[in-house]
Amino acid sequence: MVDGLLEVSVVGSFSRLGYETRSRMQPWDTHYRLAGNRMLITGGTTGLGYAAAREAVAAGAVVAITGRDPGRTAAAAARIGAVPLAADAADLDAMAGLIDRASSELGGLDTLVNNAGALDADYTLSPQGFETTYAVHVLAPFLLTALARERVQTVIAVSSGGMYSQRLDSAVVEMTAEDYDGVTAYARAKRAQVALTSEWARRHPGRPTFAAMHPGWADTPGVQRSLPTFRRVTGPILRTPEQGCDTMLWLAGHAVPSGLFWLDRAPRSTVRLPWLRYGQDEMATCFDMVAEQVRPWLGAATL
Repeated sequence: MVDGLLEVSVVGSFSRLGYETRSRMQPWDTHYRLAGNRMLITGGTTGLGYAAAREAVAAGAVVAITGRDPGRTAAAAARIGAVPLAADAADLDAMAGLIDRASSELGGLDTLVNNAGALDADYTLSPQGFETTYAVHVLAPFLLTALARERVQTVIAVSSGGMYSQRLDSAVVEMTAEDYDGVTAYARAKRAQVALTSEWARRHPGRPTFAAMHPGWADTPGVQRSLPTFRRVTGPILRTPEQGCDTMLWLAGHAVPSGLFWLDRAPRSTVRLPWLRYGQDEMATCFDMVAEQVRPWLGAATL
């Protein structure tokens, strides 16, 4: 009942209050079941990705992290005992070889965490000519998932509660220069991540497990940089990065149903407002569209 009441209230659910209340109602074991788990965490130099990588290594996992800047990536990896793999998440050429690189460095791969993110005020294009937010949050994770699918046990997409503000619409999920708004682009891409996770699970009901999660409102460098007003208002109730990445690490170490959307170790509804509902046809359309866009980089991988 308490959990349900928190979920009805966005502030109560997404803030530090939600995490602290839920974790105390039924004390959570934070000794994550990750010993020997070979993990690739994209976007692991700061924020949630860095916290997750640090906690995973402490729990016995063997972890590789990615970042755009080789020096920063190497420094971050050295601080926590991870393997650095410099790669720009917006660059599909770089993403196409990432699973092979991670598998070679780690001796195989058990868990893929699509965490890399971008929330930019200005409209920019990826090296391949896609809008950058869309490339980072939709195309790159889809490509990595396709390339890793037959190797891993779990694929985790790190989404955002911001996706609740947008309906899935393949025609507008990639914004143009004329209508671009950074926050909207981010929310639409995060909505697509959740829908694509469900569609991956529908099309591949066996291994691996596909899961999407959101961290709640966490105090990360990305929030500080991209949403300064939001952070100023909500600062006292923001989660720590460690609280934000808890469900991510918990999912990596537990057997759960595939295709669901998680917050604080429990599956959550993907839609809060009835006029933003969408169905199976929309998810399949989005999946097929993205598959066609990344096809030149798939190689021998099958969908």
